[in-house]
Amino acid sequence: MACTSAGITYLWSRCHRILEHHHYELVAEHVGHRSWELTMTTLMHSLACASTSRILSAHSRLFPAPGNGRLQLHGRRSPRCRQIFSRDLRPRAMEEDGPETEYKMLSEMKTAYDDLSILHMAETSSSKYAGFTLLVNNSGNILSMYKRDSIWTDLYFDEFATLPAVVPEGPIAILGLGGGTAARILLDVWPSRKLEGWEIDRVLVEKARLHLGLAALEVPNQEGGFLSVHIGDALSPEATVDGGFAGIVVDLFYQGEVLPELQEVQAWNELKKRLKPGGRIMVNCGGTIVEQRDSSPDYDDGTWTWKDGSAARDATISAIGRAFPEVNLRKMDSKEDNFLAMTGPLPDLHAWARAVPERVRPGVLTWRRAKVVSRRGFSF
Repeated sequence: MACTSAGITYLWSRCHRILEHHHYELVAEHVGHRSWELTMTTLMHSLACASTSRILSAHSRLFPAPGNGRLQLHGRRSPRCRQIFSRDLRPRAMEEDGPETEYKMLSEMKTAYDDLSILHMAETSSSKYAGFTLLVNNSGNILSMYKRDSIWTDLYFDEFATLPAVVPEGPIAILGLGGGTAARILLDVWPSRKLEGWEIDRVLVEKARLHLGLAALEVPNQEGGFLSVHIGDALSPEATVDGGFAGIVVDLFYQGEVLPELQEVQAWNELKKRLKPGGRIMVNCGGTIVEQRDSSPDYDDGTWTWKDGSAARDATISAIGRAFPEVNLRKMDSKEDNFLAMTGPLPDLHAWARAVPERVRPGVLTWRRAKVVSRRGFSF
C-alpha cells in the first residue's frame, strides 16, 4: 500500500517527534509535485524501533531519495549526535577537528558500487574539511571535496594541477572522476583545457552535480575549457579519444586501495596506448594506512580499524615501472606514506615549479626519479 500525501505528512511528523526526543531533526524537502512512494508496512516498522540508531541506519533504505525530493539529516550539538557522526561517518582525519565541530549530512546513498555520504561543514570553519566532503562509508576514504570559495584541498588532489605544465596540448583524462575535485582544480588553473572524466557510479555523479558543483564544470568557460563526463569503466577500451590524451590522471580505488587491475603491468601497457606522443600519466598510488569500518548490526557499535595498504601501493608503483621506461615519484607530506607517480622523463623541477601556481610549487621540487627493483619493490 503506497502512502498518500496526507499519510506522508502524518508519518513525517511522527518521525520528527521520535528523532527530536533523541536530539535530531529530520527534514524532508519536496521538489516537484509527485509524492514519495513508501510502503506503510516498512515505515511503520521503523517507527516501532525503540533505538534511534536503528532508525538512522535504516533511513537510507526506508526513504530513498527519488528524483523529486531529497532527505537531509541535520546533526545538532549533543553527545549523541557527535558520537554517531564522529564514529560512523567521518574518517579519523576529520575527527581531529574535535567533537564540537558542526556539520550536517546532505545525502547518504548505497549505490551498486559503494556506500557513500556527503557531509557539509560551514565554510567559515577553520577546518581543512570545511565545505562539502564525499565519503566512502565503509573505508572512510575521501572521494571528493568542494568549497565554493577555494579550489584547494590541501590533499593530493591539488597536485594534479601540476600535470598540464609538463604535457603537450590536448585533452586530459581523469580516470576515477569521483565528485569532480581534480577536474575543478585543473579547469581553474588551466581554463582552456578539455577534460574527459570517467566515473563508473552514475548515482555518485548525479549527487555530485547536485551538491559538489560538478554540473558547472560541464559548461564551457570563457577560455573554452570544460569537462565531459562519461559514465562507465575507466579501464575499458572505450575510455579514450582520437589522437590520444596529452595527460591522464589515474585515481582509481576500491575499499581504500588501488584497484587490483592497476597492480598488474597489463593495465599500464593498455593505458600507455591512450597517450599521444609526449603524454604522461600521473597516478595516486595510495599509502600505508587504509581505514576500514568494523561490520556491525547497529550504528552504536561502529568503530574504525586499519589495514596496511603498502603492498597494494608498492605493487602499483612496480607495475607502472615495468610498463614505462621512466617513472618518477613524489612522497606526500602525510603520515600515511602516500605516493604519487608520474611517467616520462623527470622534468626540470625549477622550470616546472615556475609554471604552476605558488600553492603547489614546493611539492613539485620533491619529485624524484624512481627505480623498480622487483615486482613489489622500488627505490627513489
